[in-house]
Amino acid sequence: MRIRAILGGLGPWCLVASLAAAAEPYAGSEKCAECHADVTASFGRTAHARAPGWDAARACESCHGPGAAHAESGEPEGIVRLRTLPADEANAICLECHRRQENHFSFRASIHHLADVACISCHNPHSTEEKLLPVRGRELCAGCHEGIAAQFELPRRHPLDDCTECHDPHATRSLRTDTSLFREVCTHCHMEKQGPFVFDHDVIMVDGCVSCHEVHGSPNRHLLKHEPQVNLCYQCHSATVTPGWHSAPRFLNEKCTACHTAIHGSNTSPFFLEE
Repeated sequence: MRIRAILGGLGPWCLVASLAAAAEPYAGSEKCAECHADVTASFGRTAHARAPGWDAARACESCHGPGAAHAESGEPEGIVRLRTLPADEANAICLECHRRQENHFSFRASIHHLADVACISCHNPHSTEEKLLPVRGRELCAGCHEGIAAQFELPRRHPLDDCTECHDPHATRSLRTDTSLFREVCTHCHMEKQGPFVFDHDVIMVDGCVSCHEVHGSPNRHLLKHEPQVNLCYQCHSATVTPGWHSAPRFLNEKCTACHTAIHGSNTSPFFLEE
């Protein structure tokens, strides 16, 4: 019986349950190994094979569904092939187990899932590598996020090599849409900028660190959006709200932070002057 026929009109959340209820016989992992010896040999060294409660006798069929018909006919339509399924259906199979994990249970509401990115787009279920990733660091994310990857080639770049040090690919909150999250993420490393301060720099509280910094890479010092620095500050502090002697021509070659040294926040000065 073809997999689509088994499913009928059921949605992706019912995929695995439908397969189990279809009363098709299982072939068993030993039968799978007769044709897929290389995959079976390496699979025993994967994190999946070492997971608590894993049924070794039905290891392959835990994800690929009952395989007796496939083993008998050899036809690929007789088995569930995750890479041929729509992303939400393939993800439903992974989430049958992984939804119980703290950092995966809300994945269905994440940006990646809503963008039809499948778990197997990033993870190889048969891999022996850590977290089942085919490549490490920024190289994996660069496959889709080419523009961001290019920013890391600029003269000044963030010294992190793994995007997940700042981004949670399974989370519902996104740094792109939730600017308040930037303050939370950035101060995990830049703790001296965290506060709370008696006098906070308002723009950081509202727009986050990205109001002044290009977080991935920049041609400017300190990953600033503009150089010289006065052009950056004048985005908010226009001539109408700053003292007259703070004219742009006068300070064109100066740094505002030469005087306003506590620019991220101060406990003594509302003007962020040297403490």
